[in-house]
Amino acid sequence: MKTKKSYILNIALILVISGISLYLSVGSEVSTVFKTITTAHPFWLFILCFIMFMYYVFDGLATMIFARLYKKDFTLKEGFVNGLVGTLFSGLTPSSSGGQFAQVFVFNNQGISPAISTSILLMCFISYQIVIMGFTAVIMIVDSAYFLDKGVGVSSMAAVGFLINAVVTLLLFAGAKSKKFQNFIVDKVVYLLSKTPLIKDYESTCFRIQNYFGEFREQMKVLQKNKKALLQTVLCNIVKLTIIYSTPFFSCLALGIKVPVTLFVQFLGLASIINLINTFLPIPGASGGSEGCYMILFGFLGRANASSSMFLWRFFSFYFGLILGMITFIVAKDTKRKDD
Repeated sequence: MKTKKSYILNIALILVISGISLYLSVGSEVSTVFKTITTAHPFWLFILCFIMFMYYVFDGLATMIFARLYKKDFTLKEGFVNGLVGTLFSGLTPSSSGGQFAQVFVFNNQGISPAISTSILLMCFISYQIVIMGFTAVIMIVDSAYFLDKGVGVSSMAAVGFLINAVVTLLLFAGAKSKKFQNFIVDKVVYLLSKTPLIKDYESTCFRIQNYFGEFREQMKVLQKNKKALLQTVLCNIVKLTIIYSTPFFSCLALGIKVPVTLFVQFLGLASIINLINTFLPIPGASGGSEGCYMILFGFLGRANASSSMFLWRFFSFYFGLILGMITFIVAKDTKRKDD
């Protein structure tokens, strides 16, 4: 009952913060924005529905590829269901903390033990993290002139988001690769942080970090032995990121906002910055922060156009997945307890 209440409160929090953010971004342009949204072109709305559905298909495909290393008859449908349930609970919990637990539960119903499912999810994370950093780096390098031309605000947001994720990723890989570096983090960094309010229980924090690095190290070895599976999931994640980052562009087309095809790569880059920053927002669904970042980065569209496209972008990049996840959670047999 307590868990259900927390999910309901998180849903309410997401809606309230998103509503406030939308209201603040729209300002006196309410009637213009509403009119623009209600006249959205059905064809481009269909395209947005289709590409986002394919996003979750490719997410399920990546899950299936790694799951088949342990269970040969694991299907794409099972991967699709598992991914959507993870999307639902990640979106409803702070810092996406509930997604993995939900996926482990579903994996167990699909015949994969919690120990193995944790390994599968960690491999999915490693593959995704490799792609998200590489993908963003390439876009920023290729289109560096554009980001610099947009001024300090855009370029600084891009730099901060990328650097924070790069540092975290490098620390993870360095700690997994070198036990000496792992011990330095535990004995020096965590110890110093334990003297601050950031870490309350030094011993349990050390245990969790050592355990995580150990699991990370083991899955890196598995991936080195299964390079084909890693390459396949990398390709899946490239497609996923291209889709999710393209939603602002297609949202503009749906609303009749004239954006030339030559800006497509820039739109991908700006959307990638929002995604990098959202990673560290503790609020469920990164509500508030996402909308604020969008208005800053896509402000060149004009206030009314930016607000209108933000509404569509937010719906398809976040709420669409929650809706699919909710339907899947209610309908799919894999989400039910075995004794139900």
